[in-house]
Amino acid sequence: MFEALKSGLASHFKGRATNSSRKAVQDYINGLRQMTDQDIGVIIAVSTVIRINMENEGYLPKGLYTDQSLPSTTELGRYQMDLNKLVRDFNKVRQHTDAVGTLLISYSLRCLNVPEVRDLGRDIWAEMERGVDHVEPALKQGEEDKGEPFPKRAWQEWRQIPVGLEPLDND
Repeated sequence: MFEALKSGLASHFKGRATNSSRKAVQDYINGLRQMTDQDIGVIIAVSTVIRINMENEGYLPKGLYTDQSLPSTTELGRYQMDLNKLVRDFNKVRQHTDAVGTLLISYSLRCLNVPEVRDLGRDIWAEMERGVDHVEPALKQGEEDKGEPFPKRAWQEWRQIPVGLEPLDND
């Protein structure tokens, strides 16, 4: 009897957590849909630079978007918590573009970590495709604004979509 109760409670809370994840990711997608293609290009550029810097500093594993085998769900959850703290920190100092770019990484990891929201991860990256023509100009402008070049990997890897979140062709 206790096992049935425990199983029922676990199922209930997992369902609530999944619904909460779906709502948060869907809200992010809705926000992306309000952005111009140029803004989406900036988000891709910013997100790429942040991801590469975090990989280089050891905060994220290298090759996170290209590796066929994902870290454990516990590790992915920890990365998401760290990224969400970074989002809050960026928002506190009014670096909202950096916050939105970091959310792209965090929500991508969430969608990889929770199979029930993987379809929304594909939707995120389908939205991101609108900005591809604007990423390189955004990277160039970012380097000019910063006064120094971004890591070479930013120029090489901005097209990367996390394995498993590639948009489905609807043709």
